[in-house]
Amino acid sequence: MWSLIDYCLSESSIFKVYKSPVMRGILEKIRALSFENTTVFICGEKGTEKEYLVEIILEKNPGVEVLKLSEPLKEKNLLLKEKNLVYIIEKLDNVDLSLFNNPEIVFKCAIFLANNDLETLFAEGKIEPGLHEFLSKAHKFYIPPLRERKQDILPLANFFLKEIAEFLKIPTKELSKEAKNVILEHPWNGNAHQLKQCLAKACIMSRHIKLNSKDLFGNYEDKLSIKSFLEQKLGSLLKDFENIKNSNLYDTVIQEVEKALFILALNETGGNQLRASKILGINRNTLNKKLKHYNLI
Repeated sequence: MWSLIDYCLSESSIFKVYKSPVMRGILEKIRALSFENTTVFICGEKGTEKEYLVEIILEKNPGVEVLKLSEPLKEKNLLLKEKNLVYIIEKLDNVDLSLFNNPEIVFKCAIFLANNDLETLFAEGKIEPGLHEFLSKAHKFYIPPLRERKQDILPLANFFLKEIAEFLKIPTKELSKEAKNVILEHPWNGNAHQLKQCLAKACIMSRHIKLNSKDLFGNYEDKLSIKSFLEQKLGSLLKDFENIKNSNLYDTVIQEVEKALFILALNETGGNQLRASKILGINRNTLNKKLKHYNLI
């Protein structure tokens, strides 16, 4: 399955998704970096493409061992002279800087992620002076919110539609002219994550290829209950099945609703089955069996 990371790393495709000068500049700088005891600080609002930048860095460093410092670590995992390490640090309130200054530990890159810029974090007392000084020397990348780089909205939307279609194994859907105008004016407070989530729901719920503004924002707002939505959809479905004997409508509807829920949960969690199972309220092993049953993995 292709990804935004592959798309951005390709020499011929790097500017196809991102049209804004700021994102073009970020990608070019990352491509030009050499990674050896390198520190990177990536910040931006929640939902901006921080995780994509991380994946691009990892793609540039094949064969590394990734250690997330939010997880428990054993000393033997750290003292690996023969392996290159990439640290990913999302919690900045209790960082042991000795890890990055220990000559016995070989690391390629330490990636720090935050929703706010370095000076704001320091002013609000969310990071210690030592970490502030350490990160002030890092390669810093700020991802502006999507509403401030509208040139990226439509290219991102078109990419996500292709990615969603491949994941769902359905024809690629398109945005109508009206839908394009609407998404360009939408504030996208949840940034690229919200955009992808909105498009995924529209692709799952709509039957037609060309998506309109109602597909994106009309029928799927929270104010419309699940009961009302299902009544609307099943009303037309019953007409299709009423003259078919042994149509097994009950099992068909249950399976389709279940499959849609799994897809939405996986999209929400970036494919993390453990987190998806917690959202759904089911056992992880059960989810894994269901995903295999529906050929979703």
